[in-house]
Amino acid sequence: MNKKQKRYFKLIAKAIQEYGEENHVVAVPGFMSKQFSTYCSIREDLRLMLEYIKILKTNPANHYIKSSLTYALIALYGKCFTDSTKTKRPKLEPNQVFSKKKKNRKIHEYLISLRHDFIAHRGNTLGEIGIAFLAIPKGDNGQSQIRYRQSKIISFNDKKLEKTESLVKFLIKEVESKIQKCGQRAYNGFFNTFSEKEMAVMIMNNLKIPGAESNK
Repeated sequence: MNKKQKRYFKLIAKAIQEYGEENHVVAVPGFMSKQFSTYCSIREDLRLMLEYIKILKTNPANHYIKSSLTYALIALYGKCFTDSTKTKRPKLEPNQVFSKKKKNRKIHEYLISLRHDFIAHRGNTLGEIGIAFLAIPKGDNGQSQIRYRQSKIISFNDKKLEKTESLVKFLIKEVESKIQKCGQRAYNGFFNTFSEKEMAVMIMNNLKIPGAESNK
């Protein structure tokens, strides 16, 4: 069993532990639940971003912590809007999401530009600028040197943090609406596709999960 399979079994075990006492825990095929699962995953990323923002608003003294949280925040935000060509999972579309709430578009574009040109790629951005220069001794002693200095974003100011927090909260509401619609489609599709006999095969309550006893 590979690591990914082990993690799936752990998730199944948690689901059974949480819901199995009073419910039949039934597996939903991936082709039916892909959209629902993806939007749920996006919501988890957005919620995690709110936790990062909460810590950043306390202005941690350690700049390594500040930069790590800031860069993770940018990366997670970009992930919500980035194509996944291999798995063909849905993503948030700016033209749909901001069609009625255009005031959030500016901070969105700022975060996306940082994701593209600062975090994911070394592009032309204010997030990271550098200079190369020569240091030539004024006297006869010493040797000329070529050196480099850099200025890089460590964190956002209070105003940008507030705008980012407001944006993320707005997106969570948008995503929750999509979760509800996709969940209803998956639910209806499941019961319209499978018979009771077929559903019985998908019940996971009595599934023997490798290592489940040792994980309790």
